[in-house]
Amino acid sequence: MNTSKSKRTPLNAEPLMIRRVDAIPVAIPLTKPIVMGGGQRYEHSESLIVRIEAANGLVGWGEASAAPTMTGDMLAGMVQAVEQHLAPLLVGSNALLRAQLAHKLSRAVIGNTGPKAACDVALHDLAGRHLGVPLVELLGGKARESVCALSQLGNSRVEDDIAEARTRRREGYRFFKLKVGVKPVEEEIGGVHALRKALGPDVILCADANMSMTPSSARKFVLGAADANILFLEQPLRDHDLVGALALARMSPIPLCADESAHSLESIMNWRSAGAIAGVTLKTIKLGGMASTARAAIVCDALGMSLNLASKTGESSIGAAALVHLSYAIPNIDWGINITNQYLSTDLVRQPIGQKGGSVECPTAPGLGIDVDERAIARFKVVS
Repeated sequence: MNTSKSKRTPLNAEPLMIRRVDAIPVAIPLTKPIVMGGGQRYEHSESLIVRIEAANGLVGWGEASAAPTMTGDMLAGMVQAVEQHLAPLLVGSNALLRAQLAHKLSRAVIGNTGPKAACDVALHDLAGRHLGVPLVELLGGKARESVCALSQLGNSRVEDDIAEARTRRREGYRFFKLKVGVKPVEEEIGGVHALRKALGPDVILCADANMSMTPSSARKFVLGAADANILFLEQPLRDHDLVGALALARMSPIPLCADESAHSLESIMNWRSAGAIAGVTLKTIKLGGMASTARAAIVCDALGMSLNLASKTGESSIGAAALVHLSYAIPNIDWGINITNQYLSTDLVRQPIGQKGGSVECPTAPGLGIDVDERAIARFKVVS
């Protein structure tokens, strides 16, 4: 199907009945290994792809990364969650009633926010394709005309980070996220200053520790890196350490951002009301889907928080497209968007979501606005 030439369907159209739901686990090699804060090394991206087929033949797609250290979701369990608990609720239902279906999905099983998100994204994609409108329109329409994209840095040597950043700078990027919490803190402070000196004052720098710092190393980092003008430090301490995060926030000249600790809107509000964070990284896999992430963004904005939207490293253009539509619809995106399909050796769509001039454009075709390559999905499917 050519998604760019679909006609709009009246909102009072016949029900869009779901006849089939498939849960497809995939593992795709990365272009190069990525080391996260804490030293975890990833050479493949593992994701759950959800395919929802309607009785009229239309298909909607969703994706969610396996994230054992963030959501607790592992690939085999994600497949089981869909097949045993979520798909039975969807088959035979009207996909246009996605708010009701999202409520059913949220109550079907405890946790499992990743598989719930993949199903919810697929429902939105299916509805958008059926109605002939891009997903951003289902979220209320565009709130902006451009979105600043982050480029992630995480090489073993600062010289390589600088070289990569300079290449990206020539491509138009001006916003970089540096992985920290991997090397000795003094070395990482020096690396931040080296990056700032090499890239100049106009480039935006932030840092992400992925829960890998101790209270002592976090204090050293924020004091030592402050003069490098860091926009925010993301999740320096463990996700449950609200007391430590509050103590750090009270003395830190660098604003703190929650990621792994932002398990739900309730947890975000608790950390914000305590004064432990200035902003948050929102992910559909943590919040369970499109609408729930959009609602969280509205509440966070009302609380005066800065917002970042991010994919887990290595999501394909299916997940990236969902995030891009969200980035154009939510109230603020002060801390940019971080999509990660560019780190895959092969994408799962025929025309990958691209970033140009440091920005990412919102797809205009119906639904997610992507043309999924089912042969690529079959190629990377995990066979148990």
